[in-house]
Amino acid sequence: MEEFNSGKQFVRYINMLINDTTFLLDESLESLKRIHEVQEEMKNKEQWDLLPRDQQQARQSQLAQDERVSRSYLALATETVDMFHILTKQVQKPFLRPELGPRLAAMLNFNLQQLCGPKCRDLKVENPEKYGFEPKKLLDQLTDIYLQLDCARFAKAIADDQRSYSKELFEEVISKMRKAGIKSTIAIEKFKLLAEKVEEIVAKNARAEIDYSDAPDEFRGKWNPLMDTLMTDPVRLPSGTIMDRSIILRHLLNSSTDPFNRQTLTENMLEPVPELKEQIQAWMRDKQNDH
Repeated sequence: MEEFNSGKQFVRYINMLINDTTFLLDESLESLKRIHEVQEEMKNKEQWDLLPRDQQQARQSQLAQDERVSRSYLALATETVDMFHILTKQVQKPFLRPELGPRLAAMLNFNLQQLCGPKCRDLKVENPEKYGFEPKKLLDQLTDIYLQLDCARFAKAIADDQRSYSKELFEEVISKMRKAGIKSTIAIEKFKLLAEKVEEIVAKNARAEIDYSDAPDEFRGKWNPLMDTLMTDPVRLPSGTIMDRSIILRHLLNSSTDPFNRQTLTENMLEPVPELKEQIQAWMRDKQNDH
């Protein structure tokens, strides 16, 4: 259990699982959308018959290929989601680490949007069981993972995902679960409470929104994907480069090298920079007081 909670190999495994699940679900659902598109075209017999023969054959060939792809990828995606479902029930701490939690929340939010968002009808195909597509089971498992990781830190990770999260999405998820009888009343109520917690954080963030765009460059660090955010835990690499801990840890999950000189790099080689951290915090406090 100690290895599960803090072991670096297990954290790397989770990172790999996030990568695999993201890829497999993306490929699976995109292929289902293409299948849906061709099936809809073929249903309109008058329009279909107007297409040139070679175009019909090309569409049918693409359909056959997408059917093969979706079956293969959905089988693998089902296994990875099953694994997430099992692991998050047994242990939660490693999934909440700063280098993993936000990525996992974003992945879950994106796939909820695929299943329950405005374009969910694009996934409606004839005989979904032919491809191993079980949308109700997938929605049940994904929402279980949210509940199994339910805590203040994970709620913040959900709220911080500006790509896919929305209040309306979570309301639609709750509505679909009720209509389809996917979860017990108690479980749906728990998910509703989590959604309320997330929305409170979103509202709080909006009220406290401060423009940090005029921050000194040295407060942002290298490789910061969000240039309007500041480092919260700056660390110095052996090469002298300063980065935010969460960003370099995310890199180290995939490669044990310094991204700037390709030399070997491990987590215990990262040196905290407390004086810079204090400068950043002091600068932010001044901005907040002026807000």
